[in-house]
This record gives sequence, structure tokens and C-alpha cells, in this order.
Amino acid sequence: MSVSAKFKELDSKVADATKEVRLICYLPFLLYAVTFFLIDLFYCRTLFIKVSNYPWDISLDKIITSNIIALSALIFILPKKASAAVFAASAAILHAYGFAQLCYSSQDNNLFRLKTITVMGEGLKYMDGILKGMSVGTLLCFIGIFLLIAAVTVITLKFIPGPAPGFAGRLKKIFSLVIFIPSAVLVMLLPSFMDKSAATGYGSYTSYNYRNFLNAVDLYNDTDIFMLLQRDAVCSIKRVFLPDPGTSEADEYFSSRPKHVPNDKTDIFKGKNLICVMMESLDYTAMTEESCPNLTRMMNEGINFSNFYSVRFGDAFTFGTEMCVNTGLANSSGFAVGSDEDGSPFPLSLGFLFRNNGYTANEFHFNDPSFYDRGNMSRIFGYENYYKYADIAADKNLNFEIDDTLVTDDSLYAKLTEGEHFLDYVVTYSAHMPYGTNDEVYKEAVKRHPELAVSDPKDMVGVFKAKASLTDDLAGKLVERLEADGKLDDTVILFFADHYCSVIVETESDELACRTPCFIYAKGITPETVEKVCNTTDILPTLVNMFGVGDSDDYAGYDIFSDSYEGYAFFPNLSWVTSEGMFIQGSGVQSFDGSTLDDEYIERMNETALKRLNINGSMLFYDYYRRKQPE
Repeated sequence: MSVSAKFKELDSKVADATKEVRLICYLPFLLYAVTFFLIDLFYCRTLFIKVSNYPWDISLDKIITSNIIALSALIFILPKKASAAVFAASAAILHAYGFAQLCYSSQDNNLFRLKTITVMGEGLKYMDGILKGMSVGTLLCFIGIFLLIAAVTVITLKFIPGPAPGFAGRLKKIFSLVIFIPSAVLVMLLPSFMDKSAATGYGSYTSYNYRNFLNAVDLYNDTDIFMLLQRDAVCSIKRVFLPDPGTSEADEYFSSRPKHVPNDKTDIFKGKNLICVMMESLDYTAMTEESCPNLTRMMNEGINFSNFYSVRFGDAFTFGTEMCVNTGLANSSGFAVGSDEDGSPFPLSLGFLFRNNGYTANEFHFNDPSFYDRGNMSRIFGYENYYKYADIAADKNLNFEIDDTLVTDDSLYAKLTEGEHFLDYVVTYSAHMPYGTNDEVYKEAVKRHPELAVSDPKDMVGVFKAKASLTDDLAGKLVERLEADGKLDDTVILFFADHYCSVIVETESDELACRTPCFIYAKGITPETVEKVCNTTDILPTLVNMFGVGDSDDYAGYDIFSDSYEGYAFFPNLSWVTSEGMFIQGSGVQSFDGSTLDDEYIERMNETALKRLNINGSMLFYDYYRRKQPE
């Protein structure tokens, strides 16, 4: 056959094959991309109060567009039925995930991590109020996107033909790969597009957060709903495959800092009982003579840490503070402490230290032990029992969301003061949201304290203060009953807030809002105000020093009364606050007296915040305390 004849034959085959190439076969790719774009746009327009505009900028438009195109191409390359099924599942999961984040952020101004979904059931109690608070337009768009997902799936399956076998089928795969590969490469280059400096030359926090996922909100502001979900999944899996660095990093940290030296607070409470009262949401907004007279009086009569910061670490901030106070370690976003079922990964925790010194140790809360896995957590933190109020109260008809039932019910109070020496960890609840006038806790509060009733049902601040008065009732009745039983002289009470009231923020920044009440009350103690800046990681080493139950040098935090500790608070976004000033991501450096902070001081504090976060993560992820214990 001549060359001309061969060419004609080849030309004829190509002509026949290209007859099967129909543009309508490529329509699903466009429909997928448009649907994913609308989902992304919906959540960039509605999700989280800090996000007001769809984040198109010089770099992120490339990343977000490439992400949508890459995902659409990856799904489109599959056979038609599989492609439609995978699209429907992917779009529905992404849409449901985004809506769950939208609901969560409306109540807590924050975003959750995938590993915390197992404890999201608590949020169902507030779904009615959450949905009522959303605009009709938002709910209609949410439903409309689900209908769009269904419509695209049906159109793809029923009305759009798949490419014919042979050339047309191979061309579809080539098209998908040509679209997918460069888009995927651009997505993977995200860190290189990120800002390389902050206001102080601190370095790229956005890149640091992207790689370590310290803060879901900030990561979302730097990416979109696709990247948030992808990074969450990747970082959750990555934890399993991290190399084991041993204990060298933490050992180096401890060996490089000054050793703890005894001070005038060393052993001052040795042998006394300790009751730790973690006050739900009770920040300085509620800490007034009007709503909390007992707590205000005890704060003024005790040791008041006036610049204490209950930093919001981890995904569940109440539990994050609970873990930090008990272990000295700040919980990291997405880290599940209860995954270790063999004994306790925290042998130097508050509960174990006191039990080793002859104390009973118990935890008290109104909620189920399964919530946040608190029953298991309590054991891990060294407590002998986790007491749910309803399980041991003599009167089962009480409203256990009212904090002072712990003291007014004889069975509960008996457990609280059980043993010759006792340590109690009490988690209050009365000041918890919701903040509406139909709430039963609010109704009980204004029944007791009618002067705190609000005239406007929308006055959430007023409702919050009224509910906080029930926590104040607990404080007053606890002291009265301990005094009547002759136990107050031998008992120390530590009061501290788990976090600020996230629904009601009266400061300019989240960091400054973390300044919350923390004080120690003991009968006959000389009143004192400690102005040194301190944070949640400092509570345990300070208690260890004051009660003489261990060594303050065992913890990454510091004894607040140590002369070698200058005092500071550090945050998951690498911001920090000291007595001199603060560095807030996005706002830069600010001194408190109007002067200019020294560049060397700024750099040193930047390095300190970064080191503390890295050391904390290293100690947490690799069971530092357990590994350091002798076999």
C-alpha cells in the first residue's frame, strides 16, 4: 500500500472516531465546577463573622479556582455512573461540612476540627435557636444548593451521554488529566503564595498555620472551604505518621531555662484541701458587684491574678482549659487526648500529684461522663471519680444546670468534702449559653435576683450576667457551708474562667478578650493583687509550688511567683501579650505606655511564643511525661 493510501486510511479512521466526540459529553465537568464554585462562594459569603468578602486576591484566586477545577476534573475522569455518584457524595459532604461550620461559628465565633465531630451532639440542644438566628435567605440558599447537587446528578445520569469507547473515551481521560495536573500542582504550591512577613518581620504565620493547623479560623481566612476541609483531613492523618523525635527537644527546652527557686509562696498551702472551680464563660463582663458580689468580694480578699489570660487552645475551649490546668499542656487543635486507653499519659497531672500526697481527688459536673469523653479524661488526669450530679444527688428532681446544687444537695456536698484531705475539680455550667429570656436557668436567676431581670429580651449581656449570678451563688454558699462544717480554715479555693463569653465580646481583639478572672481564696490570707501577665499553662506549676506536691520545673509553664519568670501569655496564632505590650497577628506591635518596643525585645518574644507552641506540641504528641517516667 502506498504512503498516500495509508494516509487516506488513517485520515478516514480519525474522521470516523471524531464523529463520536460530542461536546455535550463534557458538560458534566462544567456543571461540577459551577456547583463547587457556588458552594465555595456561599460559605465564603456566610461563614464566620471575620469573613466578609470572598477572598479573591492576587494569589488566592489562582488557588481557589485551581482547587475547584482540579476536583471537578478528578471526578469527571471516572466512568459516567461513578462520576455522578462521586460528585453527589463529594458535594453533599462538603455542603454539610460547611453548614455545620456555619452553625458552630454562629454560637462560638470559631470553627471546629474533624476529630471533634464525635462530641458535636451537644450542639443539637441549640439547633432551634441557631436556625432561628439565620436569615431566610441563608436557609433558602442552603436548601437550593442541595437541590442543585441533586439536579446536576440526575442530569448527568439521565440526559448527558458518555463518550463512546475508543478514541472518544481516551480523549476524555486526556482532557481530564491535562486540566487536573497543572491545577493540582498550583494547589500544592499554596505555601509559596503566602505572605512572607508580618508587621514586625515575624515571618510567615499563615504558612506556619497552614503546615501545623493551629487555628482553623485563620486558616479559613487564608484559604477557602475546600482547603479547610482538605487540610483538616491531611493534618489529622499526618499526626499518625510523624517521626518519633524522642524527648530531646523538650529536654533541651527544660535545660536551657533557669531552675525554679523557692519563694515566699512555696508550701504556704501544704496539707490544705484544694477546690478548683472552673467557671463557665464567667469573664469580667459578668464579674461585677451587681451580678457577682460573692466572687468579687473573694477576689478582693484573696490573691488576685489581675492579668491572667485563659487562652483558647484546642477545639473545645472549656475542655481545653480543663486539660491545661490539669496537665500544664495546652490542647492542640484536632488532638484527641482520650485515644490513649492504657493508664494515664499524664502521670504528673494535678489529680495524680495530690493523690500521691494522700488526697482524695474527684471531678464534678452536671453533664454526662461521655460528653467530651470526660469520664475517661478524668481518669487520665488522675481523678478517682467523675461525678455527674444527677447520678449521686439525693434529690433527682433538681435542675442540675443550677451551679449551687453541688452545695445545697447533701449527697453532692458529702462527696465534695469526702476524705481527710481532698482535691476537687468543679466545672460550673449556669453561665453557659443560650442567652435568652426563655431559658430555664435565666428564669431561676431572676427569681432569686429580680434586680437582674432584663427589660429587652434581646439583651444577651443582661441575660448572661443574670445567669452568672447562679455561679456566684455557688461561691457564696460553698464558703458558708465549709465555714459551718469547720473546714474552711483548711481549704483553699481556686476560681478561674474557662474562657471569655464568646457570644459577648467587649474588647477589640480575641487575644485581649482572653484576659479573665483568676484568683485564690483562703480564709485569713493577706489580700494581694499579682499584676504579672500569666496564662493557663502557669496554673499547675504555681499550685505545685504553693501546695508542695511536686516540682514546678516539670512543666512548660512557670510558677507565677518565680522571680525568673517575666510573665506573658501566648496564643495559637503566635500573638503574645506581656506587661510591656503585645503583638497581635494582623494588627502588629503595640506598647501599653505609648512608647516604641525595642526590636530585640519583639524578636525575643516572637521566638518565645513560637518555641512554647512547638514544645507544647512535641510534649503532647509524643507522651513526653510518660516517656520520662522510669520503667
